[in-house]
Amino acid sequence: MYYYILDPHNIPQKNFERQQAELQSLLTEFNVSGEMARITPLRLMQDLVDTAASRGVKTLVACGTDETFSQMLVATKDRDFTLGFIPFSKDTQLGRILGMTDLHTCVKTIASRRIEKLDLAKINESYFLSYLELGVGEQTNKPMGLMASMKLFAGSTIDLRMRIDDSYTIASKTMGALIINTRGTAMCAGGPIGNPQDGHLDIIMIEKLSRFTAARYKKEIESGCYERIPGATAIRCQQIEFLEPRGYKITVDGNEVSRIPSLVTISPQKLRMIVGKNRTF
Repeated sequence: MYYYILDPHNIPQKNFERQQAELQSLLTEFNVSGEMARITPLRLMQDLVDTAASRGVKTLVACGTDETFSQMLVATKDRDFTLGFIPFSKDTQLGRILGMTDLHTCVKTIASRRIEKLDLAKINESYFLSYLELGVGEQTNKPMGLMASMKLFAGSTIDLRMRIDDSYTIASKTMGALIINTRGTAMCAGGPIGNPQDGHLDIIMIEKLSRFTAARYKKEIESGCYERIPGATAIRCQQIEFLEPRGYKITVDGNEVSRIPSLVTISPQKLRMIVGKNRTF
């Protein structure tokens, strides 16, 4: 049984209503219709996931933004669901990763039911499928105009200290860092960094760059392909304990999820996910 959770948050009402109607039509066409529930101030994500579990639902599908899917991950609480995602906004990070783009492609993919087991990353009590951002990492997949570029070139460094795999501690003066489970950037796809089925996290950091070097590698900074920038550091691990600077924020897609100190872990093959043929892994 399919259970579709629709989230109107951060989507213009007219667009949401149009996509909901189109979704209902496509679900009927592809014979994957099921119960549809909408998040409201009185019916939160946790309530809807609990309802689905009590009814014996096996497949949950988040329909909305990347944040919708992240909330659903947290609400599942390690229960045995297969998960899917249908983006209601254009060019989402998660949509690119999973190969879920327009509504027709999404519903066709759900009907074909190609399931992959993916690693599930966790920072404190929050789950994530993509990557964490520090410093200039917040600019990833956000094309920068002149003002943002000038701010980037003049950016200060972070005195980052972290313990890796409860084995050794490193300190780095970094301009920005990404902690990657997987990523949806086309120019980075297919590389050794960001495979969500290898049981590891990848840390990539860039040191302070000169104005000339930052301008030269602006595309790599925007795309999060730090490994292509001279002097970048890459570390593969399964656990990261961020120690300093205390109080420094950590984001996912620009949204704060935690502050240092924080613990990041990976659970290999933890998540059963419906994926498309154009996924980036």
